[in-house]
Amino acid sequence: MLRDTHIKINIDHLENNITSIRDYCKGTRVGAVLKSNAYGHGSKYMAKALYDMGITTFLVATLLEAMELKNENDDYNVIIMGHTPDKYLNQVIDKKITQTVFTYDQAKLLNDLAEQPVKVHVKIETGFNRLGMQITEDTASTIKKIADLDKIIIEGAFTHLSLENRASDLKQFNKFMDLMNEVEKMGVKIPIKHVCDSISMVLHPDFHLDMVRVGALLYGLESEEKGVLDIKPILSFHTKPSHIKTIKKGETISYGNRWIAGEDSIIATLPFGYSDGYPRNMYGKGQVQIKGKFYPIIGVICMDQCMAHVDKDVTLDDEVDIINENMTVSDIAAMAETNKNEVVSRFTPRVPRVYIKNKQIIYVENGLIK
Repeated sequence: MLRDTHIKINIDHLENNITSIRDYCKGTRVGAVLKSNAYGHGSKYMAKALYDMGITTFLVATLLEAMELKNENDDYNVIIMGHTPDKYLNQVIDKKITQTVFTYDQAKLLNDLAEQPVKVHVKIETGFNRLGMQITEDTASTIKKIADLDKIIIEGAFTHLSLENRASDLKQFNKFMDLMNEVEKMGVKIPIKHVCDSISMVLHPDFHLDMVRVGALLYGLESEEKGVLDIKPILSFHTKPSHIKTIKKGETISYGNRWIAGEDSIIATLPFGYSDGYPRNMYGKGQVQIKGKFYPIIGVICMDQCMAHVDKDVTLDDEVDIINENMTVSDIAAMAETNKNEVVSRFTPRVPRVYIKNKQIIYVENGLIK
């Protein structure tokens, strides 16, 4: 691994999660959301593992993310859910990537650039107000115009729910379906209609349609849907101490001298920090687990290191658990006053990802070494 600080990814738990999701969806296509480096889990190997499990549709946010996956395996069906600037659309065409469009002009430009048919998904705005084609009296006709372009194949159409409550989500869903029905009456058949992310997939089984976009649940990150499916976290985070020393009463730790030893204290320096993705605002809140015992992180968290107040039982050979079944992503998110997706997606490429199956290492991804 070339570094003691590393993330472990449990592929057995991933398989369990896929089975649970498929059982719940009862035949609906599962699209795996691999944006933000598969929520920090490593998109290249996650795609391979999921593909081996029969998942062939991967959803990302950007062209760079899509190209990373297509460079690994051209058979992947990769959908960019975000915007790709017009000047880069040739790359979409060359790599046979499926692009989201939300204006006629985008679709027309793709059509004019392409020599072979190009698949698109049309994003519809129903209330989230981020990206999407706003619904007016002309929207169905615009979609029909896109469908009539000679090199454009509308493979899918989708919207994104705001997830305020059931009534709000249902209002958005009905707006989307009313438009789809209007488009279908014009003779346009759209084979893959999708509105559900992980949360709405569980909360609204009647919204599943042709595909669900599953991100957080793949990785075992539950929220409102906790307990409905058999979902297991697949990520844990570990290191080893790089230095252990005793400081005297009154000595201080880290920037600003904010932590002062109330007595002679044993301090372990740990080789991880905020540039690895660990939240800097965990100062005064974070803790690590060593040999089953919790120890507080003390002093301001540095870019590459932090310090823990330990005892004589801790040695340089001990594994330090930063995230495990006892100190979960949810726990860290709550202490850092953010959500779980932000915590995991912030883990940077310099932290090796170690993939485990049947308790054996099957692959190591060192993101800084190509």
